[in-house]
Amino acid sequence: MYRIGNDKRKIQSAKLICKGMEQLMTTQDYHAISVTQIINASGVGRATFYRLFDDKSDVVLYQMESVFDELIQRMRPHTDSSVAIISLFDIWLSQKDLFLSLLKANLYGEFQTRLSFIIGEKLTFIKEYLGLDERQWQYFIHVRAAMLFAALRVAITQFSEDNSQDIYYTLSALFGKQPVIFKS
Repeated sequence: MYRIGNDKRKIQSAKLICKGMEQLMTTQDYHAISVTQIINASGVGRATFYRLFDDKSDVVLYQMESVFDELIQRMRPHTDSSVAIISLFDIWLSQKDLFLSLLKANLYGEFQTRLSFIIGEKLTFIKEYLGLDERQWQYFIHVRAAMLFAALRVAITQFSEDNSQDIYYTLSALFGKQPVIFKS
């Protein structure tokens, strides 16, 4: 697990490491990238790398968290769920290399967990409106996160020309505003 905290020097070093990793991901497959290459591309020392990260998957996880933090900052407390979903697609379509690296690093579980948290925060009105108990609510948000993750994966790997609006309208046409299990 990465260890950055709020220390400005650690944050600056982490940014350099992430930038080096991003440069490498544009030219190499994730599995071919070594820690030595990341260190060389970022210009930080080996001790600094290992003080902040355990391995290269930690770097990718840190980058993912940074993208989700940016997504949360874009959304206001009462952001409409359609705006939140379009924002999710916007931000991740601009981070295709990182998303593909998350897949290759088998970090999709972490992605879905973070996305579930955001959905849980943004869609609480559905829980109240439908009278869901906590167990039902957890199923709802985790299934929604899995669906959005799968849609994003399909968009990035198979339909790279699609934009966030195209994806949103396709999903809306397929699934409607509420999941089928809640329709009467």
